[in-house]
Amino acid sequence: MKQVEKYDNGDYGWYRTPANPESVVKGFSHLSIQSGYKLRAYQFSDGGGNGNGIVWAIPEEKELQDLEDCKRLDGFLSAPKPAHALSDFMQVIEGDKTPLSYLQAAIVYHELNEFGANWHGTSWGRDVILPLQEESGDESYDYNINDEWEMIEKEPDIIVPHFYYSREGYPVIVFHTINDIGTVTWNRYVHVFSKDDYTLKVEQTCIATGGAGIIF
Repeated sequence: MKQVEKYDNGDYGWYRTPANPESVVKGFSHLSIQSGYKLRAYQFSDGGGNGNGIVWAIPEEKELQDLEDCKRLDGFLSAPKPAHALSDFMQVIEGDKTPLSYLQAAIVYHELNEFGANWHGTSWGRDVILPLQEESGDESYDYNINDEWEMIEKEPDIIVPHFYYSREGYPVIVFHTINDIGTVTWNRYVHVFSKDDYTLKVEQTCIATGGAGIIF
């Protein structure tokens, strides 16, 4: 019999959300979730439209714990962590080890770290990966790489997403984005993956600014 999972009818503070973060992973052709595990999330709402979330990888037969039974993480919003959760949801992301799988995993990492984010909780959600696709028809974003930029670092020779192995043999994905929250920024993301799985470390650097962005 399929397990009936518990959710909370919450609209303020932390609560278990029925929104399923696995839907993010299922949108990528070269990735899957390790057998025996599932992804679930807690949602935070301030009651005024701002939201954040946190995703955990838990054993398939387990449920998210009640909030009062969870450990609380140090830091912003004191997010809940169930006792049976792995420390990093990327531990259960699997793929075919192709360059495309690492690019997809890098995007999944950012998407899941911002799962459940709304309004002021949003950051990555306003990042657009370069190069912009003119044929996409997205008129909501009017900055492009040809606009005037105040460079903080030298303009990179390669702007398109790219993959390589480091000298130590670690898979690396690099891509650039434009983000228009507050000040328009041109950002470089360097994702260094483990040799054994899809866990990773990310370095984000602002390499240029492009004037005033949006305030919301």
